[in-house]
Amino acid sequence: MIKENRFSKYMLYAFGEIILVVIGILIALYLNKKQQDHTIQKQQENYLIQIKGEMANNLKSLSAEKEELSGTLDNAYKIINIMNNDSLIDNLTEPDLSRLIYAVLSEDIIFFNENGALNQIIYSGGLKEIRNDSISGLLASWEGKVNRVRSQEEQVAEATDYLKNYLIQYGDFRSFIDDMGFSKAIGIDLAKCKQGNKNLLRSKEFENYMFRFVAGGNPLQLDAYPKFEKEMQSLIKLINQALKGEK
Repeated sequence: MIKENRFSKYMLYAFGEIILVVIGILIALYLNKKQQDHTIQKQQENYLIQIKGEMANNLKSLSAEKEELSGTLDNAYKIINIMNNDSLIDNLTEPDLSRLIYAVLSEDIIFFNENGALNQIIYSGGLKEIRNDSISGLLASWEGKVNRVRSQEEQVAEATDYLKNYLIQYGDFRSFIDDMGFSKAIGIDLAKCKQGNKNLLRSKEFENYMFRFVAGGNPLQLDAYPKFEKEMQSLIKLINQALKGEK
């Protein structure tokens, strides 16, 4: 009986030790998971802060490009309206015409898209650490949204190139650079004999290229840019909510 009593106490003690070991392991696993969750949470917050900063910069860049596009289109409309009125063509001075043409052709309509942090997050697999499905879904499709805008910008750039080439081939390019002050700036004497560029205003082909420019710029101004702007604003709003712990 004495031996059995000692054996029972020993088994009870051993069982207690096992329970303590198991509890210790469970606590260690719990603390380790808490630490991992905290690390992931901090990494997610860091990613979101970086992306938010990029999107804020992109909004500023897009706003500036929208303003430039608006001014460029306004001048394109002016040229088209002048082309439709012989009296306006006759009363327009060559320097004023050169300034209108320059206002249309001088701007490269392409907004600077800052995406270094976003690309690093995507290509490093960090996107899976962003647990907000709405945010991760938007980011996963972001390249497609940028490409949609770029495609429309390329149409405007192509139309601009056609206008530039037509001016060089059929216009008085020397008169144009004289009127804009470029000749003086690079030390070239002004041309003694000038034809001017009013002949362009009576060219159906030049008018077609101008309409092509407007046809590319309008969807960019009225649809692509505003839509992309709203998507960036929506992403920033979601990030702000996530950083505040809101759902």
